[in-house]
Amino acid sequence: MTGFDHPERRPGLLGAVTVVLTAAAGAIDVVTYFAFNQVFASTMTGNLVLLGLGVGQGEWDQVVDNVCAMLGYCGGLVIGTLVCGVAMRRLPWRNAVGVALTVEFALLVAVGLYWWGVDDGSVTAQAKVVVLVVGAGLAMGIQAAAMRYIGPAGTPTSFLSGTVTNWVSSLVEFHQPFRWNWNSPLRIGVMVVAAAGNAVLQHQVPDLAFAAPIVLVAVAIVMMARVTRANHGGLVAGEPQFAPVPVDAGEDDLAGAGRVLGRVVDASGEPRSAAVTLVDMAGRQVRREDTAVDGGFEMEPPDDGQFVLICTPRGGGVPPRAVMVSVDGAPVRHEVVLGEPVPATA
Repeated sequence: MTGFDHPERRPGLLGAVTVVLTAAAGAIDVVTYFAFNQVFASTMTGNLVLLGLGVGQGEWDQVVDNVCAMLGYCGGLVIGTLVCGVAMRRLPWRNAVGVALTVEFALLVAVGLYWWGVDDGSVTAQAKVVVLVVGAGLAMGIQAAAMRYIGPAGTPTSFLSGTVTNWVSSLVEFHQPFRWNWNSPLRIGVMVVAAAGNAVLQHQVPDLAFAAPIVLVAVAIVMMARVTRANHGGLVAGEPQFAPVPVDAGEDDLAGAGRVLGRVVDASGEPRSAAVTLVDMAGRQVRREDTAVDGGFEMEPPDDGQFVLICTPRGGGVPPRAVMVSVDGAPVRHEVVLGEPVPATA
């Protein structure tokens, strides 16, 4: 997972929501693939390739099919973003994500009822397939828009090329401390398993194949409700204040940035939730923020100079740690290691 506005309670359950929604995306892509000339409701990369293939080979039916799927998905992005934006005028972002997922669920149920209610031999059979694909695309677009509020880079639940890239690359980044990430391989694996399972269901009982993604989205809504309940205290309406996006550029590319960034970890190297405060040499607090769930922090001092970086762990038991930092226009990176727990006094 990426960053959040405050240290999260039940972050594992929030990650599980993304895994379940990934399964829903894999299941629904199988239905549209078989029903509508090998198009996908959520995987726009595949649709773009097939669109180019159709144009190149002059297969205009294929072009129309892919355009329908992509228009549905883009329409869903618009709807999902608007739903979240309106909801966050009164609700915290976790609630807004739940509202968007509920809209997605209602849309899937409506499309499913239409799908099951129209006879394949009727004159509206072709319209039935169009409704299925466009409706499924709308649902997946709403889901993708909602998932943008899980982290600053979004948490993909359908287009997993970036997930594969980031996870595999992180396994061999020897210049950084190794941190195993369960969420990425789980989403990758569950996409395959869900697609395979629904392909079998599509072959054996075609009428039930569309029920699988509906059930999975319903499960995700229940899980998101539990996350919201666990984090209800002290939340305000609006978007999350995300932790900074990890910087991928080199030191030379960041010249003049003057940022202080890094991670807070415990003695074993595990991320630690902490309040990070930057104090100038006159004793004035100039910046303060909470670490992300991975212990990361990033802040930009008002000017260059000497500062004291104070990391105060949440939950007590470990003393704060202060380090001197010198900012001279280039990024300053620090991995702050908190000490051993303080022995309890009698």
